Amino acid sequence: MTKDHKKPGKKQSILVTGATSGIGNQLVKDYLLDDYRVYAVGRDDEALAELKSLGAETIDLDLMQREEVIEAFAKINDIDVAILGAGMCEYLDMPDFDSAVFMKVVSVNMGTLSHAIEGVLPKLIASKGRLVGIGSASAYVPFARAEAYGSSKAAIHYLMKTLQISLAPQDVAVSLVVPGFVETAMTKQNDFPMPFIQTPQQASHAIREGIENGQDVIKFPKKLTLPLKALGTLPDLVWQQVGGKLNNK
Repeated sequence: MTKDHKKPGKKQSILVTGATSGIGNQLVKDYLLDDYRVYAVGRDDEALAELKSLGAETIDLDLMQREEVIEAFAKINDIDVAILGAGMCEYLDMPDFDSAVFMKVVSVNMGTLSHAIEGVLPKLIASKGRLVGIGSASAYVPFARAEAYGSSKAAIHYLMKTLQISLAPQDVAVSLVVPGFVETAMTKQNDFPMPFIQTPQQASHAIREGIENGQDVIKFPKKLTLPLKALGTLPDLVWQQVGGKLNNK
C-alpha cells in the first residue's frame, strides 16, 4: 500500500492473483500477517484451503474466463491494491517452433492479466488505489528458448507502463514488478544457472516494500536486473553475438 493511498481507520484490501503458488502465495501470507484484508485468487483447492484457514478470502477462479472474472470481482466491496501475478512458462526448442506452445504461453500470461485488470479497475478507480503487474527481467534481453515467455513479459511491461500514463487522470497508481529468478515451481524446470536467485520471501518483501514506497517500477535483485537492462541497450548485432554464445553453452 502506498503511503499516499492509506486511509486511516480502514483495513486495507489487497487482491492477489496467482495466489496458490510462488510469489503470490507468499504475498498473501505476508499481507495477512500485517493485518490486511486479502482476496486470494487461484485454482489449487488445497492451497486455497490453507490460505482460507489463515484468514484470506479465497476465490477459486479461472482467469481465462473473462465473464466469470468480471462477475467474481464485481462482488468484492473494495480493492485498494491489486497484485496481478498469475502466469505460466514453457520453453521452445529450435529449430522446431511450436506455435501452439507459443500461443498458449502468450494467451495465458496476457489473458489472465487483461481479464483481471478489467475486473479490478472499477474498484481501483473508486479507491484511488494501485494496480500492480508482474513482469520479468527476461523482457530486457532476448534469451533463446524464452521466445514465448519473454514476448509475453515484454508485452506486460509495455502495457503497465502505458497504464501508468492513461490511468493517471483517474488517480490510479500503476507499478510494474521486474523480478529476476525466484525459487518457485515455475523455475524448477530451468536446467541452466540462475544467478542471484531469490526466495519467495525475498521477492514478497521487495514487492511489498516497493508498493509501500509508491515505486512505479519495482526491480529485484538489482545486481541482476541492472546489468540485464544495460545489456538490453547494446546494439542488436552485439547482443546477437552474446546471445549466440550463451545459447551454445
